[in-house]
Amino acid sequence: MFGYSFEVLTAVSIGVGLGGFSKGVTGIGLPIIAIAVMIHFVDPQTAFVTMVIPNLVTNIWQSATSHNWKEPFLRFWPMIVCFVISLFIGAVLLVTLDGSTLLTILGVFMAAFAAMNLIKPREHPLSPTVERWTGPIAGTVGGLLGGLTAIWGPPMLMLFVLLKLDKETWIQTVGLIWFIGSVPLALAYWHDGLLNAQTAPLSAFACIAGMIGIWLGEVIRSKINQETFRKLLLVSLLLIGLNLVRGALF
Repeated sequence: MFGYSFEVLTAVSIGVGLGGFSKGVTGIGLPIIAIAVMIHFVDPQTAFVTMVIPNLVTNIWQSATSHNWKEPFLRFWPMIVCFVISLFIGAVLLVTLDGSTLLTILGVFMAAFAAMNLIKPREHPLSPTVERWTGPIAGTVGGLLGGLTAIWGPPMLMLFVLLKLDKETWIQTVGLIWFIGSVPLALAYWHDGLLNAQTAPLSAFACIAGMIGIWLGEVIRSKINQETFRKLLLVSLLLIGLNLVRGALF
């Protein structure tokens, strides 16, 4: 099917399905988990391109099916604007800066942040005043990292943890911002000829497993309380941080 072996299609289904399940529960983890599985069966470029359509579909699903997608946009629009602008700036800087060093630093910081919040959680969320100036900073740093490494989430995710967003607000906010970030990435892959008549069908096929995983994850999320969600989220952030370090060093 699509010119790919049964083994490859199975690996794509398992990887994207597991990633979709993680995203359904916590709102994050889809590309990292899926690529970690697929990379053993296809080349890295194919793995990255395969995630284009699942990223678009799952993020728009989570932002559009939540209570009100307008709320996170109105609350975080300064962050979103800074994120989009700096995403393009980061892509320009890609030719001159070493992304692996940035990923190592980011991974260590993110893992330490998650561990500290697991051990001693913050009692109160950041104040609205602090949120107003930290949001654009997180968006700018996330956009620059995204342009350099295609990984933009950690700075904004850490801010959302400090804001102590409830689980549904977290899901719809991450879904909205991640969808916005996925659009220029998809356009770039299409413009460069990477998303083409051969890779697009595989990417579309991967959506089936991704949406099944999302649905199962959402069932689990609906049955857990806010504190359990917080702990699962921080464990996910810890593992993502450690994986960033591993990927950059080895």
